[in-house]
Amino acid sequence: MAGILKDPLLDIAGFLLWVMMALTAFFGSLFLFGILAAIFFYGQAIAQTGSATVFWTMELGLLLVAGILAMCFLFLRHMKRIVDSVGEGDPFIPENADRLTAMAWLMLAIQVVGIVLGPVAEYVVNAFGEGHTASEYDFGGGLVLILTLFILARVFRKGTEMREDLEGTV
Repeated sequence: MAGILKDPLLDIAGFLLWVMMALTAFFGSLFLFGILAAIFFYGQAIAQTGSATVFWTMELGLLLVAGILAMCFLFLRHMKRIVDSVGEGDPFIPENADRLTAMAWLMLAIQVVGIVLGPVAEYVVNAFGEGHTASEYDFGGGLVLILTLFILARVFRKGTEMREDLEGTV
């Protein structure tokens, strides 16, 4: 067990997760600030965008991106807590099964919001005549991750139950 506690990979993963959490929080804050600033300067923003519809569609797009970043932050926080529990020497705890389940739901929500974001971005880009965006959204890789997380959550839950049963028989 002492080998797990001094695993440099866990230290690196923990550090990288903190960095990614800080970046998602920072960029999420920037998007929220951008939303509020655009509303504050509504008149000037309407003059720049040309119509209220384009303005509010842009605001929706910014809000969707901020939401994705918030969900990414929560996903990374769950992952950090799982990594921490591995470093403590006991990853097969009910909380980690719950975390993996929450991570799967977060990934599903991110995928759904991403599907909605595509046409919103396409509309805004076309409104400015800037060309064409590829609004086709690949759900395949995300679906595999979502299924993997749900299955891992069940594995962790079953492993916890089996350990509790084993401890009860000794």
